[in-house]
Amino acid sequence: MNRVSPENYNIKTRIGPLLFDIVLDDSFRSANAPSLFNRHCHSTFEIHFIVKGGGFMIIGSDKVELLPNHYYLIPPGIYHTITQDSKSTLCKYTIRFEYTELKEHDLYFPANEVEAIKIALSNMHRFSVAELGENLSLLKKINDELEQRSLGYYTKLQSYFNQILINVMRTATPDTHMSYNIPRRLGHDKRSQIIESFFDRYSSNLTLEDLAAQLRLSQRQTNRILQKMYNRSFRQILIDIRIEESKARLKDTEYSIMLIAEQLGFTSYPLFQAMFKQKTGLTPQAYRKNSVHNQ
Repeated sequence: MNRVSPENYNIKTRIGPLLFDIVLDDSFRSANAPSLFNRHCHSTFEIHFIVKGGGFMIIGSDKVELLPNHYYLIPPGIYHTITQDSKSTLCKYTIRFEYTELKEHDLYFPANEVEAIKIALSNMHRFSVAELGENLSLLKKINDELEQRSLGYYTKLQSYFNQILINVMRTATPDTHMSYNIPRRLGHDKRSQIIESFFDRYSSNLTLEDLAAQLRLSQRQTNRILQKMYNRSFRQILIDIRIEESKARLKDTEYSIMLIAEQLGFTSYPLFQAMFKQKTGLTPQAYRKNSVHNQ
């Protein structure tokens, strides 16, 4: 988050390829309105969220009453001024924002949603609406994050501002209904599900040939994918899973070591002994003894 001047916070956040540039003045931290408003306009959108107090906003020849728990959107280039109610202090949050479309698009963000958001932004005219509480709650959370500055607070700020922006756009275009669905997993993304489900049957007589058949790939292609995804071969993955499960059974059951080896699909007891020591540095007997001793 950049402090672009002593008076302003500048926060950037993305919704798909749309980059939103958000500016807050220092009064945002206290939600206090300036005592004097001159007639002015901005090159950005401006939103006033009224917390308490009241007054009027003069927009052209129109006089709009400012009410608590309402918010008011002013598009770019619209001259306006605010007068406070002399009987009460006007408290409000003000944010200004503009947006640009980046050249690098997010491949995982629905293109239809991007177009719908752009249409909503282009059709946003000045309006005022009753605030049901969600935006004011988000604005308070933003203030809390600015105050506490805990780990990841900038990411939190981006999330909260994205929610506010979408809420405002939904208010501006209430009849817009999205017909698209959340993107489905691509074919290659489903492979991880198939592979994980396959190895869940680690006690069975699993073979590379069987996994390749489920993935509809050759055995060579399957091993190449396993190396890429897990940095291990088929045999290494299967042995690692079986050894991990054997450790749990050695610790939590009284089954004989030979029975555990048989239950987990090892073809011979000596092979299990050798693999277990290679992976853990201990024999199964020593591992079980240490586990009992440490309980």
